[in-house]
Amino acid sequence: MAAYKTKVTGGDAYTLLDTLKLLKLGMGNPLSRAVIRIGDLRRFGKSTGLELALKSFAFNEPAGSIVDRAYYLLLKTVFGLGCQIFGVNIDATKEYLRDSVVRRGVATVLSSIGCYGVTCPQLLKAPFLVVWNFTNACNLKCRHCYQNAGTKSPDELTLREKLKVVDELADAGVVSLAFSGGEPLITPEFYKVAEAVRSREMHVALATNGTMITDEVARLLKKIDVCYVEVSLDAASADLHDKFRGIPGAHARAIEGIKKCVEQGIFTSIAMTVTKYNLTEVPELIKLGRRLGVNRFIHFNFIPAGRGREIVKLDISPEEREELLEFLFEEGKNPGMEILSTAPQFGRIVYESSSGSSVAPTHFYVGNGGKWGLQELAQFIGGCGAGRLYCAIQPNGLVTPCVFMPNLYVGDLRKSRFKDIWSESRVLKELRDKDLLKPGCGICDRRYVCGGCRARSLGYFSDYLASDVGCIRNLDGWEKLKSEVLL
Repeated sequence: MAAYKTKVTGGDAYTLLDTLKLLKLGMGNPLSRAVIRIGDLRRFGKSTGLELALKSFAFNEPAGSIVDRAYYLLLKTVFGLGCQIFGVNIDATKEYLRDSVVRRGVATVLSSIGCYGVTCPQLLKAPFLVVWNFTNACNLKCRHCYQNAGTKSPDELTLREKLKVVDELADAGVVSLAFSGGEPLITPEFYKVAEAVRSREMHVALATNGTMITDEVARLLKKIDVCYVEVSLDAASADLHDKFRGIPGAHARAIEGIKKCVEQGIFTSIAMTVTKYNLTEVPELIKLGRRLGVNRFIHFNFIPAGRGREIVKLDISPEEREELLEFLFEEGKNPGMEILSTAPQFGRIVYESSSGSSVAPTHFYVGNGGKWGLQELAQFIGGCGAGRLYCAIQPNGLVTPCVFMPNLYVGDLRKSRFKDIWSESRVLKELRDKDLLKPGCGICDRRYVCGGCRARSLGYFSDYLASDVGCIRNLDGWEKLKSEVLL
């Protein structure tokens, strides 16, 4: 499994919403867009003039040439006016922008607004997240593996090619790179490439089965500044987990790996793919996560891809999914550990269960919407982000819209630049247009908040624009699917 979710808690959550408010409402006018484009065209080393100006704004320290300083003053004026007009705290915004990853994300959104204007949902010049299936090699035999991982692919990118990919992603404006697989820690190249990612000021996330995280590995992850570690765990019960993962002792080793990361102060998450096999284990696994001191529990949708196609009968029903998501929302009200879900329907559940007072714009944040409102945030990042907020890279350099769409290739990094693939792919363009979705997702009043899981649609119907029948609003489609595939 693979996921990256930025840590957003407490006051930072309100700053996030205020910053998005400023970007959407204050930067879409012709003057602001012109200012943005000027900075986006200039380069200062490996940074754009826009990125340099944002850093100067955050720290009140103008840098660069006379032209760069002049541009900083121009951007500062635009930001200052926007904060004043739209009631955004300028000092809090500056503090928020002092984080290099946050600043990179804001630069990507600004650059996108400069290029496309404000759109619904927001078109991006670069994805916030790229999940890289770094290797196909794995030491487990998980029954639901979307990648069908096992042995190393003979055409896997070389180390030199991998480092070139890092530079391409950084130059394109990618905010975060999540290493997945296979098992990324199985190859020593992971550490060198992860260091290169951090050197380019991108966020580094690691999705792992946890079995290879020793004291030494955890210390090394901390040393190279891996920002987020997500360990897959299918049950609180060792027997259930090990049977699903195919290797005896995998549960105990994963638990030890989690403990090592927590001890090192790394932001640590437990990821659980929920099926009928382990649905009743959810409450106990959340309790286990709290006892272990992890920062987050995240539920992953089951996707019929890879080896997952062999166990489609274990997919939970729309009613079970609805009940699960409602439970997760209620459980998330308890302090100490974030509770999230990759199911796009979670955004609808959070909004409806809170009577519109809380938001879950995507699977990295749930909280009070304050004076913002869900619809405003959905303009930027609501719902399934496949091909829109994120994409994936296969071990051999092929690009897909999502890790759960492993055979839907939209480009080859051995032949094309990443930024060209991202901007020119027909498939990616279609995934970004929610008005192309077919009934019932396409006619749902929550399509901009949810829109259904595109990978599930592809897996079940070979059509990434088809309805997601895992939703309770598409029960007729689910019943038809059950009769056709004998679920």
